[in-house]
Amino acid sequence: MSGVIAITILITIFALSEFIALKTKATLSTVLVLSTLLLLGFWGGLPTEIFEKSGVVVVGGNLIGVLITGMGNLLDFSELKRQWKTVIISILTVTISTIGVFFIGKLIIGRDLALAGAPIFAGSSTASIIMNAKLTEAGKEHLALFVIMMLVFQNFVGIPVASQLLKRAGKGFLLNKEEHILYEDTQEKESTVKKRKLLELPKSLSYPSMILAKLCLITALAFYTSILLKGAVNFIVIALVYGTIFTELGVLEKEALEKTKASGFILFACIVILFTNLPKVKPNEVFELFYPLIILLGTGVLCGIVSGYLMGKIFKVDPYLAICMCLTCMFGFPTTMFMSNEVALAIGSNEREIKLLENYLRPKMICAGFITGIFSIILAGFIANMV
Repeated sequence: MSGVIAITILITIFALSEFIALKTKATLSTVLVLSTLLLLGFWGGLPTEIFEKSGVVVVGGNLIGVLITGMGNLLDFSELKRQWKTVIISILTVTISTIGVFFIGKLIIGRDLALAGAPIFAGSSTASIIMNAKLTEAGKEHLALFVIMMLVFQNFVGIPVASQLLKRAGKGFLLNKEEHILYEDTQEKESTVKKRKLLELPKSLSYPSMILAKLCLITALAFYTSILLKGAVNFIVIALVYGTIFTELGVLEKEALEKTKASGFILFACIVILFTNLPKVKPNEVFELFYPLIILLGTGVLCGIVSGYLMGKIFKVDPYLAICMCLTCMFGFPTTMFMSNEVALAIGSNEREIKLLENYLRPKMICAGFITGIFSIILAGFIANMV
């Protein structure tokens, strides 16, 4: 197989997976469809050397840090300040649930599987990329496969549970007439005068290739910082922090990765390398991992329900909504947005109620999904050193 054919096949499969995800409003996620098509492809005779021939293994591996820096760049402190209860509840509930997943899972299925699965339950395909790369490097390919299965199947558990609970939260909100006035109009009035940031660069340096160069330079700085710290903190975690810091200083523009006009390819390369072990996977190996998968996902949902209910009571937030904030870790954006919109349409009896529900649910769910995704990256960065 030539390199041109290999990269064409992979990009085509990835594009088809994204198309199906969009059409099903992320109920069938890109990762789920992609992994299924590739696995069936390899079982049906797709050449096993397709990843090496395409070159995505090297490129994707080198671009992971840039993707993480771009994630840090998206952190909006002003929005987090407005959603401070959402931030605290999301962090606490996911922390409690992830600890529960590990310790209860360790007792039933063993330390290795529980340790590999815990940061994946906490959310984000990026965490899966980090764990998959580390486990493959360590020669623990069965654990790398388990990471993929966690990422693929937790949507099927998290989405239906969260959807039903979010409907209950929405109905409770509609009954509380006094709270409606807060959500009549959530648009913030932007100041006409914008303060110049400390290290803000001239607009002439905001063209796509320069933005990409800045992302790469900051990622390289994070890499060398990790070396100076002698690996005490994973460079991925530092890249995430640096992405946020250099955005606040003005070196990076908001949504920098998108503005490079290369974000689609970077995301493709980083996600596809998750599946480099699939050519070696046999059907019986997939079925053998279903039992530990059910244990970890079931434990995670149970811990999420208990911790979410308690945090909701403590912070005076609808317990159903607090549970959903935790469970966003199982599906993330854009499902958080789609789910909020669908619930609003399902239970709102008129245009005003639909808009109120969207204003009430959507910012909280999107913010919660972002926080749990960030948490999982940090967690994966630390756990990667333990495998």
